[in-house]
Amino acid sequence: MNATDSLKTLSDNILKLRKESGLTQENLAEKLNISFQAVSKWENGQTSPDIIMLPMLAQLFGVSIDKLFGIKINEEIKKNFTLKWDDDDTIHCVIFKGKRIINSVEDLSNYTLTIEGNALNVEAGCNVSCNNVEGNVSAKGGVNCNNVGGDVAAGGGVNCNCVEGDAAAGGSITCNCINGNVNKQ
Repeated sequence: MNATDSLKTLSDNILKLRKESGLTQENLAEKLNISFQAVSKWENGQTSPDIIMLPMLAQLFGVSIDKLFGIKINEEIKKNFTLKWDDDDTIHCVIFKGKRIINSVEDLSNYTLTIEGNALNVEAGCNVSCNNVEGNVSAKGGVNCNNVGGDVAAGGGVNCNCVEGDAAAGGSITCNCINGNVNKQ
């Protein structure tokens, strides 16, 4: 899809969603604190909304930003990732390069999920850097965390202060304490 096609799809979708929502151009403009002429230009494909407007439009219409652009999430991705995850407050991270999922530890070494707060559980297709995790950490890359209340499983190395459960790694394991089993693969 080129820029012209993207603009056409966006303008068509704004028009469609506005009408489905029962809004006039004036109503939509009022809700966004802009002129109705701006809405008209969007719908006619003369201009596109400023990037800051996209989250507001998506929220107002009750859709995702990708839906505004007519992007469909690949069904295989939904099946393999989104649908297999429980709604359990686990933080999940998968890295894509284009449409290709990066799987090898070597390719993942350039990508790190950094969690600045505490987390319940973490499952990542990359390196993980975090403070404290109440439960388990699973990463295809390395894991660098403060304290982990459960198990740590990493494709790369593990560097943690304390792991309450088991620690398994494809690389080195450097921890002050591990209260479970250690398995260096």
